[in-house]
Formats: sequence, structure tokens, C-alpha cells
Amino acid sequence: MFMTVREVISNKLAAVSVRDLLLVEAVAMKRSFRYAAIDMGISTSGLSYQVKKVEEILGQPIFERGSKITPTAFGKEVLDLIAVILEGVTRLEGLRDDGLALPFGQTLRIGVISSLAPDNLLRIIQICAHRSGKTKVELVSGKHQGLLRRLQNREIDLLISAAQSVPEGMAYTSLFKEHFVLLVRADKLQPELHPLMLCEPGLLPLSEDDFVPSLITEGLSKLLSSGLTRTYGLGVEHRMALVAAGYGHALLPYGWVRDVHLPDHLAVMELPPALSAERELGCFWRHSYMMGSQISQAFSEAW
Repeated sequence: MFMTVREVISNKLAAVSVRDLLLVEAVAMKRSFRYAAIDMGISTSGLSYQVKKVEEILGQPIFERGSKITPTAFGKEVLDLIAVILEGVTRLEGLRDDGLALPFGQTLRIGVISSLAPDNLLRIIQICAHRSGKTKVELVSGKHQGLLRRLQNREIDLLISAAQSVPEGMAYTSLFKEHFVLLVRADKLQPELHPLMLCEPGLLPLSEDDFVPSLITEGLSKLLSSGLTRTYGLGVEHRMALVAAGYGHALLPYGWVRDVHLPDHLAVMELPPALSAERELGCFWRHSYMMGSQISQAFSEAW
């Protein structure tokens, strides 16, 4: 009977110990034999030897060796199957009884876009701590595209982002929605939004990770007259600091000013109904990461 490539790989992996599967996965996660060896409590030479043994069993290299360790096309297939096998081992040994506990005490690596409000970041940490005290949580903040690449490369397990495009091979669960507000100086000329009137200073540049609905950006286009620059790139914290210094107004996700005591010279303006649009934040994970649906569901239920 004809066997698919995945079936051939799966049959060969049956001859590999769980420990060696974990070593291979560690190299994929760390993109380094040295750091993977430290993480797994083994010498670098010993780790390299064990991974080489697995590659010999499979008949093809799993990783391309260079300045950075990257999986080959064949290796990506192998790593997806290893993830499935390890999840199966976890279920068989009953190690998933502890809510979000991951197999063999692994670290849960979560990427979050830089525009995620601090309060929402803390909520994620609290959910993980409440559901499983055994699971270590590692947080990585950055731009969506960079974090997405890390997710695809198995460097992180989950991604919390406001992007609405779900790449091939990824799954997605909606978590919550939030609207946008303007942060302004209470003691200076404020923008007239009924109707929208141009005034100085203008709206400070946004970040591509704000994921502001086009309804809002197009509606506020007249305010994009900042003397600094019209290009994207200013993070939320920088915009808040510039507003405080009198350099302009800042469009912010509401989570950044919710329940925060602002100085007397700062004020929050709600956008008019005609510009009331929300962004949706959700959780992305690889289809091969079988814990993804369970963890994202726990996040979703908390909002």
C-alpha cells in the first residue's frame, strides 16, 4: 500500500525515544544547539549527537546548520509530527489534568503586539497562573509581522494580536474588542470633531500594530498634520509622552487609558459615533500545536 510522506516519517519516529523527540523540539524552539542544550540540561556535543541519530533514523536532515539553526522543508514536517506525538504522550500519562499544564513542564511562550494594553497583558499572566501554577510563562512583545514569523518558526506558541488575516496553517480565536479614543492636552486647543476641523497641533503618527479600522483613519485624516512626521512607527508610550509635552494629540486603544489616573493637564476625548469602530484582538496558534485551542479558550472565557 502506498504511504504518504507523513506516514513514513511517523513510522520512523516510532523508533525514537520521547527524550530525543524533546531534544529535537528544543533545538527548533531555541534555534541554537547551545541554548537548547542549556535548557535541556545536556552538553552541546551530547545534544548534537542525539539529534544526528534522529536524522540518521529519518534518512534526511531536520535542520540546516549555519549561523542560525533553521528547519529544512522536511524538518518542518518532522517537527509538526513531533508536536503531535508529544501531545499524545501527555494525554496518555495524564499530565493534562492541571488545566493549562504543558508536557514535561515546558514553557508557554506567548507573543503580544506592542499596542496591547498593560492591563490586558496582566490578565493573560493571571489566567495562566490561575489555571496552572506549574506552567512557566514567557512573554515576548514586538511587531505583529516579526512575532508571526516567530510563531511560524515555532519560537513562540501563541500570538495575541489585532490582525484579522489568518495565515495558512494557523488557527484563531477572538478574545475581545476595544474602541479608540483621543488623548489630548486639557490646557491647549483641542480638535473639533463635530464636524472634524483641522487644528494645530495634529494627530501624532500611529504604529502599524495599532490596527486602527480604516473608518477611523480616513475620518481623522485631516488631523494628520503633525510637524514631526506622517509615517508610521511611533509606539503608544512615545505618543503619550509627546502629548504630555504638548506635541500633538494621540489616537490610542481605550485599554491604555481605562482606569488610569491621568495628570490634570491630560484628557481623554471619545470619538463621535460616525467614527466609532473597534479593533478585535485574538489569539493565533499553529494547527500542529494541539494545546492552542484549549489555552485560547481559557483566554476567551476570561474576557
